[in-house]
Amino acid sequence: MAEDRGSSFLGGLLIGVFVGFVVGVLYAPRSGEETREILTEKAKEFGEETREIITEKAKEFGEKTKDFVEETKSKGRNLLTGKGVEIQEEETPKKS
Repeated sequence: MAEDRGSSFLGGLLIGVFVGFVVGVLYAPRSGEETREILTEKAKEFGEETREIITEKAKEFGEKTKDFVEETKSKGRNLLTGKGVEIQEEETPKKS
């Protein structure tokens, strides 16, 4: 009996989606070409906005990581020098 309800619901849902799609296409105020142009433009805008947000978040993450590493390095140095361990500075190669 539960399977009948699930099948009925799924069938009704699919019919509803199909009817909605047909009504939407029939009453669309623009031609298909205009709609595709608008969708393409919106997709490009979305892509640019997404790229900007990801770039900004990546920079923030990089700065936070750099700060964390420097803080951890400082704490480690303080811990070791407090125990009388001599630390030699090693120059880190920089990427260009």
